[in-house]
Amino acid sequence: MKVILCGATGLVGGEVLIQCLTNEAITSILALTRRPLAKELLANPKVSNILHEDFSHYPDSLIEQLTGAKACIWAIGGMNAKFPNPTIARTVNVEYTHAAAHFFATNVAPALSPTGRKFRFVYCSGWRTENDLEKPLWWMQDSRRVKGEAENELFALAKENEGVFEVLVLRPAGILPRGRTLRGMLLMLGPAVKVEAVGTMMVEMAINGCEKKTLENGEIVRRGKELLAV
Repeated sequence: MKVILCGATGLVGGEVLIQCLTNEAITSILALTRRPLAKELLANPKVSNILHEDFSHYPDSLIEQLTGAKACIWAIGGMNAKFPNPTIARTVNVEYTHAAAHFFATNVAPALSPTGRKFRFVYCSGWRTENDLEKPLWWMQDSRRVKGEAENELFALAKENEGVFEVLVLRPAGILPRGRTLRGMLLMLGPAVKVEAVGTMMVEMAINGCEKKTLENGEIVRRGKELLAV
């Protein structure tokens, strides 16, 4: 199976890349990044690194390179606090996400139509994301709303292209890097999940889909643990 991976140089995307490399069902990984991947990753025959500077725009020249991909795993974005200001946070979390999903839905997904399979867009959202953008929120308002806006646009796009395109969402809480212990989990303010569980669950959803369109943190922890134990 050929998959597109966006965000491979980040915490979650880097873990997704590791999980893809070890998963026999994944035969080709098209990693769209601004900067080149590490040499050891580029040496793996599964990996094709496509340097892409502007994630708000996708030229037609990309279509041929991406044709045949059956899913995109999107791991670009994050909480508003990691960005210089709310405008940039919205650009990355909402506009970049929608631009990519729209390009894949209209230019890559239709090629799968003869097979009867939908193109899957697997999106890493966030804990306590709020889809009702008018609802009063008392904490993490900006992050929860911007992720909610991104989810809303993705599900609207999936409805417009329901014959060829579907969206699957994960809402992880605090993501623990590899090597963090249970003590580290207890020190976090709120629920947590290991990055390995997020990565393996995103790959699983890209390959096999999911009966639920949205997975909350507790389900990611439980199902990720089950997959990693196999």
